[in-house]
Amino acid sequence: MQGTLTIDSGSLISLSTSCLFDIIKELSNLGIRFVVSTSVVEESVSYPLKVKRFELNALRISRGISDGWLHTMKLDESSLAMKKQIMEHANRSYYSKHGPITILQEGEAEIMALAYVLNANGIVTDERTMRMLIEDPYGLKDLLQMRRGEKIKINPEVAEFFRKKFKDIVVVRSAELIALSYEKGILQKIVGDVPNLLEGALYSLKYAGCSLSSEEIERFLRH
Repeated sequence: MQGTLTIDSGSLISLSTSCLFDIIKELSNLGIRFVVSTSVVEESVSYPLKVKRFELNALRISRGISDGWLHTMKLDESSLAMKKQIMEHANRSYYSKHGPITILQEGEAEIMALAYVLNANGIVTDERTMRMLIEDPYGLKDLLQMRRGEKIKINPEVAEFFRKKFKDIVVVRSAELIALSYEKGILQKIVGDVPNLLEGALYSLKYAGCSLSSEEIERFLRH
């Protein structure tokens, strides 16, 4: 497997918190190029280094950058223009009676912009909202209605922007990276070939912040 994946801070932090961050290194040895934006570095390294509780996670991620298997990219002019488009479209796609709903933050928009400009194969994110914005915008409308307990309107023309721009980019979670690592024998190499390894790794991710239900974990285990 080869290609480029942009990855957000939430996924990096989930993997680091679960002590599974080294799968990024091993997958990069298989030809997968992992790219992060400067905002992601700020969110996952620079700020957490100042907080004792998160310092170890930040040091793990920082090592990946300094060792060269986690690539940092600063947004150029075209990436910044795409980021602006993404933010504007995302945050005027859904409306409640109070006005437009903020869907994406800057860091999320940056990795989407990088993925588009780099013609990346995929985006790694554990954010359900971003994934659904790209894959299922009307499903996201229903989710927002359920979460907020109010009627939500969608701007179909704006929502179509994401389907067109990102139709060739796959959105994956850190859980998919763990499953791939298990298939390739990487997880066994890092942790040891022990019983219930995949199940334990997936539940560790779940409790570290990955949007992953017990039913989804069972599906991973069956396959």
